[in-house]
Amino acid sequence: MAENVSMWRSDDDHRGVMLPPDGETGLVREFFQSHRGYFVDVGANDPTHWSQTFHLEQVGWNGVLIEPQPQLAEALRARSKARVYAVACSSPENSGRTMPLKLAGPYSTLNRLPRVAGATIAGSIDVPIKTLDEVLANAGAPSPIDFISIDVEGHEREVLRGLDLDRWRPRLILIEDHVLHRHLHNDLVSRGYIWTRRTGLNSWYVSAGSKPALNFGGRLRFFRKYYLGVPFRRLRDVVRRCRQ
Repeated sequence: MAENVSMWRSDDDHRGVMLPPDGETGLVREFFQSHRGYFVDVGANDPTHWSQTFHLEQVGWNGVLIEPQPQLAEALRARSKARVYAVACSSPENSGRTMPLKLAGPYSTLNRLPRVAGATIAGSIDVPIKTLDEVLANAGAPSPIDFISIDVEGHEREVLRGLDLDRWRPRLILIEDHVLHRHLHNDLVSRGYIWTRRTGLNSWYVSAGSKPALNFGGRLRFFRKYYLGVPFRRLRDVVRRCRQ
């Protein structure tokens, strides 16, 4: 991803703003203001391409990488000093099981179909399941955790069900959300987190009270994305699934 911090204004100027994914790494670094911290990358995938945490490792961060595809997990171990777990994260009810991970090119999901338009399931592998709490406890993760990225192609709510936010108190949660409904957003709000901005398909959440409330423009953009646009996206998703 392009990284040009000088093109972005201050963090407060971007509360509630919908931004393209280019420059996202710079915004994450700006959020932490050169602080060296601890990351958790759920659905780490490729070691460098599209990585949400590689740029942080380059400036001295450490943490946990979670990737259920064995070949990608091995590639992550070869590249990174972080702890790598070749498991998939899900809810407490699924922990300890093996589940089929559907493979669709660069994407993988525990759900029935991938969320990405044009992605077609080409096969599946059985992978072990852990909750995120179990992985973090095994890794000896600190509290608070600075940064959690979750990119699991539609399985985000189950991952969050296996994460005790009161215990780990992440400073920033970056979570992929196609916004076909508000369930994921409502889950995080009910647990003390607020939406602050969006970059590409990723929504940013921080602990309530750690940032000022959205201004009128931010609330308007949120309403348009999370209320007015939801019926159209759901209809488009239904049509896409019927064609697969």
